Amino acid sequence: MKKIYFLLLSITSGLAVSAQDMVITGVFDGPLTGGTPKVIEIYVINNIADLSLYGFGSANNGGGTDGQELTFSGSASAGQFIYIASEQPNFNAYFGFNPDFVDASAGINGDDALELFFNGTVIDTFGDINVDGTGTAWDHVDGWAYRNSGTGPDGTTFVIGSWSFSGIDAADGCTTNASCASVFPIGTYSGTLSSNFNEIENFRLYPNPVSNGKITISTQRNLTKQIAIYDILGKQVLSQKITSNQLSVASLNKGVYLLRVTEEGKTTVRKLIVQ
Repeated sequence: MKKIYFLLLSITSGLAVSAQDMVITGVFDGPLTGGTPKVIEIYVINNIADLSLYGFGSANNGGGTDGQELTFSGSASAGQFIYIASEQPNFNAYFGFNPDFVDASAGINGDDALELFFNGTVIDTFGDINVDGTGTAWDHVDGWAYRNSGTGPDGTTFVIGSWSFSGIDAADGCTTNASCASVFPIGTYSGTLSSNFNEIENFRLYPNPVSNGKITISTQRNLTKQIAIYDILGKQVLSQKITSNQLSVASLNKGVYLLRVTEEGKTTVRKLIVQ
């Protein structure tokens, strides 16, 4: 009996370690013909001898999981990035190299969710598979979302605070990533925590919790800011452009919200508590 117990324990431990070997780090909804390139970036945390243990699937329009749709092949080394695209020509035209995998499961828009699998079990998630992301805080149609360094994988729970977003239509009119005003930060994720490339510099939000209906949002440059606030269900409850540091939240009921602030193409997301 002890031998069986320790064998099961060893197998379980092995699976737990392997489940931490890969993480979703970026998703891009491109501006070229047909809304391409459509891209998913995955980062390899530890060496993987057999990629066929891992796979990918997309969940479109809040319709729930479609399960694992793409099974990877080959092997991968720690620190490597893997790219999945819906097609190759426009991926190459936009980024200058070819994707590792081309598959229909990458045919997503900026309001669709993603799942990463190990042995058929979800080990990382982007978005809510049961919610159409249109109008939510993670909506990035015609733009991108990128994971903050040192975060993830997150299993079946989407942790929106671990991501940065370009905003909707940020890539419109672009022909290459290098020449786009909103550059998809391809291949910049690091497994160690670092300053986020797209964070607004010297961002400060206070008071938080707020009880007097007014908050102050200050940054290094204190320029015009686009504000969006979402409730815990992902519904946008406030959208406003401010030119000062003051924002009235008096219209909000008591509760927990997600505050997204965009200034000069950089975005910061924070939890906001209204008392």
